[in-house]
Amino acid sequence: MNTYQRYLRLMAEGDAIDRLVFFSDAVFAIAMTLLIVELHVPEVSGSDLGPALLELVPGYLTFMLSFVVVGVVWMAHHRKFRAIVRYDQNLMRLNILLLLFVASIPLPTGILGEYGDTTLAVVVYAATICVVGFLLTGIWIYAWHRKLADPALTADLYRYVLVHSFPIPGIFLLSIPLAVVAGPTVAEVSWALALPASFLITRIYRARSGDRHIERTAE
Repeated sequence: MNTYQRYLRLMAEGDAIDRLVFFSDAVFAIAMTLLIVELHVPEVSGSDLGPALLELVPGYLTFMLSFVVVGVVWMAHHRKFRAIVRYDQNLMRLNILLLLFVASIPLPTGILGEYGDTTLAVVVYAATICVVGFLLTGIWIYAWHRKLADPALTADLYRYVLVHSFPIPGIFLLSIPLAVVAGPTVAEVSWALALPASFLITRIYRARSGDRHIERTAE
């Protein structure tokens, strides 16, 4: 075994992924906290407070959207790293890249809250969410093919999680050309389909997988 191989075995690869997970959780928590920074208490007289609060509504709705999105991504990250039990250099690099875009989400959130009626703001926000979602999917695919997942993870379960990973970033990806063609409002409304689409697609996949399993058993 040469020096580089010893380096990989002793320092760059292994099964102690606790620090990776803890660090990732901290970045997610900070990103979710920073989302609210763009909102400020209005500095107006009491008689003008009502209209001032109404002006905060678009920004607060954007905050809620991003909070839910980051929360969903964190839950998906948490689930995947329950099954991923080993790491190597490339997995860590992919995870760092994912965290870069997670930590960046407050910026497009602020842009969307301020310029939500413009196509560019919608495209920047949707593109950021797409990158986050597909990077997380890439981590899952990489871990499976590099055998970094728990041996108890079956191919059927791997595919089920993979199918579950695509709908949300897929909806945001489709909203980019929709924003260009139909306008930013239509694209923003389409984001509401992300969670229902994820639920429906995984439910259909689960039902069909169950049917195939029954057919194979019957044969």
